[in-house]
Amino acid sequence: MARKPVTTGFAPPALIINLDRDIVRWRSLSGALGGLGIAYQKVRAVDARTKINLIRRIVHREFVYPSENRNLTDAEIGCYLSHISALKRVVRQNLPAAMIFEDDVVFDSQFRQFYQNDLPKFLAVSDIVKFEGIHYPHTSKSGFLIAQGVTSELVIRVKPTLGAAAYAVTKEGAIALLKAFSVADRPFDHKLAYYDRHWIDYAETEPFLARQADYTSNLEHERKVFDLDVDASRRLRRLQNKLKAPSRAALRFAYIAKFLIKRRLRTPRRESLA
Repeated sequence: MARKPVTTGFAPPALIINLDRDIVRWRSLSGALGGLGIAYQKVRAVDARTKINLIRRIVHREFVYPSENRNLTDAEIGCYLSHISALKRVVRQNLPAAMIFEDDVVFDSQFRQFYQNDLPKFLAVSDIVKFEGIHYPHTSKSGFLIAQGVTSELVIRVKPTLGAAAYAVTKEGAIALLKAFSVADRPFDHKLAYYDRHWIDYAETEPFLARQADYTSNLEHERKVFDLDVDASRRLRRLQNKLKAPSRAALRFAYIAKFLIKRRLRTPRRESLA
């Protein structure tokens, strides 16, 4: 069950997903990371406004979101493919680990300490560490403790948060995610958070050390079309989701049990590498 741990002393670089036209966001986030002394690289985001026709010619399938009975929007497709590009860079550059940011992130005052002290420890026990998230009324506010840090705890929430604006991933995690995410059939943050589907070691920090800034989301103008859809078919899907909730919960508890067992079987030596 052991996997190769993150190298001692390795400082994960930041990969910033940024549209070329979003200059203000790039300057803001790159400046913040520079001020923290964190190395960063730009990952050019896939701009759906100019690339969607090319994408549809290359990818010979529909981008369908089955559980919502709709197609992904152009912006959701661009966002999904942008995260895939970032994950591929982790693998191609043979990075032991990296942080992946959307360009609308701001940091907590304790982020430097989190980055230096807690993140290496957390990456030693989980291939995905999400330190930003969007809470909803149904979201778990706490979870099963995986690791204790100076600034935060690493937990597995039974009902994880959404959002994919700030997370870290090991190379092994990136490889596994690329395989599991080969088909874009739901928004990227849904696929990342629903660990019971991809079955890759996934955990979140409590509290979060990053959050989305008050920029208008590049997805928002399209997302509202679906958020305002309250027809009978949408109500039926919500009822179906409620009926499936017990089976999903059972699968998540099985995943959590697997994670906790692996955690106990890991050797003290692995812990010391963090």
